Amino acid sequence: MQNWAMEIDRQDITKAQLVTPQRKDLRKSEVRLVIDRFALTANNITYAAFGDAMRYWEFFPAGDSGRGRLPVWGFADIAESRHPDLPVGDRIYGYFPAASELIVQPVKVSASGFIDAAAHRAELPAPYNRYVRCAGDAGYGKDREAEQMVLQPLFLTGWLLARYLNAEKGFGARLVFLTSASSKTAIGLARSLSADNPHAVRIIGLTSPGSREFVSGLGCYDDVVTYPEIADLPTGDASAIVDFAGDADINRALHERLADDLTANIRVGGAHWEQSAPASDLPGPRPHFFFAPDHVQQAIAELGPEGFQSAYGAAWQDFAASARDWLAFREFEGAQACLDIYRRLIAGDAIARDGLTIRV
Repeated sequence: MQNWAMEIDRQDITKAQLVTPQRKDLRKSEVRLVIDRFALTANNITYAAFGDAMRYWEFFPAGDSGRGRLPVWGFADIAESRHPDLPVGDRIYGYFPAASELIVQPVKVSASGFIDAAAHRAELPAPYNRYVRCAGDAGYGKDREAEQMVLQPLFLTGWLLARYLNAEKGFGARLVFLTSASSKTAIGLARSLSADNPHAVRIIGLTSPGSREFVSGLGCYDDVVTYPEIADLPTGDASAIVDFAGDADINRALHERLADDLTANIRVGGAHWEQSAPASDLPGPRPHFFFAPDHVQQAIAELGPEGFQSAYGAAWQDFAASARDWLAFREFEGAQACLDIYRRLIAGDAIARDGLTIRV
């Protein structure tokens, strides 16, 4: 198989290209992971849109400093190993570049996984540096790899958001509006909050007219409102926004309509990346960013490692079991398919009910 990687212009993420990196020999204790398959979702567009601000481009440096390699979630196999505890053939789940391979420097190796100790990753958020050995993962199933690649990172963010909202007593809101309600992370939050809603907030999905039927059919939103209907929203109830769209115009419309009713605006993603420049002079509370890795560490500190795995694992299994009821998984093959799907996602030409994966 020819070595390849997709690289993106850091100043203009609409510009992406395929490159052929030079194959490197392994040094002592290094492992070569040959990437088998990975997911491409709107979450990856968020990685690109916030690549410099959130340091996503630093995980997998490109040959040219003006470009970056897109982070993705997927599976790889150990093809070559100079580490005594990691044999060839082990299947690994984790954070990879959209590419054919990744060389890692494993430390803290156990039956369940390892940490990549590459020097350039040392100061980056720790959860992204953790790799799972599938043979030691009780939650792994070969027949559920698509669900894990496409949904698990997104569901974790949604589950953490639900914990955050509950801990903050819903920010005193009676209504919680989720922009980009058809996105997989928003669905993860809506399902998690529906299952554990101690403050009885109403969950309102905001979406485009074309996605209204899909979002309404999910059964996890108390009401669904389209973006053109924002101007007609009733007022008078304390309201919070969880913003997955990152669209400045939508934010302004919500802030101006809800005004004094607003108690919080939590910025999560940038599905509408091309309009994601923060709006200025908004009435009401200033939007603040939710960074999932920080909340992972907080949840582990509060629940303990075993308590965290138990609570999150149970919620994830329930969510994964329901996925094929509302999501159609579609797999494409090869480097050119990766580039084509990325361009579709950038153009907003993706169907909410599709879970897209690339077989390398």
